[in-house]
Amino acid sequence: MYLEAYSRHCGASLTNKVEMTTQVCADDFTPPLPNEPPRRPQACMTWKTVSLGYADPALYAAKRRFDAEQSVNQFKDLAGSMKNLMRPAIDVAEVTSDMDALVRLNACVGPGLRRFQENLVLFSMGKQPLLLPGASPVTPSTQPPGVLADSDYNRLVEDLVADQAKAWSFNRYVPGSTSLGIVAHDPRGQPAQIRAKYFFTSLAKPARTQGSVIVSFTDGMPACIYFSDAPSTCQTPNRRIVSKYSSGGYVDQKAVQAKAQAEASEGMVVCIPDDLFADWKNPPPGSKMVAFQRRLRADSFFVGHSEVHDESTSITLNSGIFPTWNPTGPFNGVIKITDGTGCAGAHREFLALKP
Repeated sequence: MYLEAYSRHCGASLTNKVEMTTQVCADDFTPPLPNEPPRRPQACMTWKTVSLGYADPALYAAKRRFDAEQSVNQFKDLAGSMKNLMRPAIDVAEVTSDMDALVRLNACVGPGLRRFQENLVLFSMGKQPLLLPGASPVTPSTQPPGVLADSDYNRLVEDLVADQAKAWSFNRYVPGSTSLGIVAHDPRGQPAQIRAKYFFTSLAKPARTQGSVIVSFTDGMPACIYFSDAPSTCQTPNRRIVSKYSSGGYVDQKAVQAKAQAEASEGMVVCIPDDLFADWKNPPPGSKMVAFQRRLRADSFFVGHSEVHDESTSITLNSGIFPTWNPTGPFNGVIKITDGTGCAGAHREFLALKP
């Protein structure tokens, strides 16, 4: 799509170029008459070569090499599920629009497109991109806490399923029918998997039918959508929806307000290390973490001394001592009270004394 967009808008700037071509069916096709039944598809007998414009020889060679490597994967995608026959066409239309905008907004022979082309080739080869002078290596950015902790996951899954439904051949999604079942978190407290149900109708069965879907996350971002009728086939989430989610577009304002109200009430700031954060956020019933939170809320020292649960102090949980700590005994170093409410290297959590 990029090569074709560059040819459309910047073809005149190519001094060294090669023609891009593709094969299309050249058979004569006569549509059926109104009273005739639909004709069965037949294999193409004659083909012709058509031009797609011109490209830089090195880029076009990289494109052809990438095509050959991806041919097996594309066959698996088509054979794996018949649900989204139109999905590739929708994705191609979106990418075409984006590539046209990219080329229009940058100089044809400028450093921006030149660097993009170099990195495009490296990406097709599975290699790391070239960095601008002085730029840091590409690392996952830290998302605002509200994006991961206070997002409206039901609305997120609703949009992901509705977007996939645009490409369904035989079924129709019932808008607003998504209901969450389970939201699982990874050790860092970010969402790892969401299970949900939804309703759809079909041409053969107009009554509503229930389906299910699993949305898996990688590094806190939606990565794959698995529908119940093709549980092993990963459908790629719409990248615009993922971008909206990563920028906080699905933050649940009611949850944010509720948290602010909780922090305005009596409670304490607790600093939780990474290796205990998931357990803190979702402690199993009867676990040591449940007992720990109960002890903090009930201990007479914390309840009776306002200075340890005001806005100037925090409590840090020691992950090295916690595994051997006896919930029925004294704290014995499992916590440390420090000045300030910052949690360097840990997650800042607010524990209300009266949940």
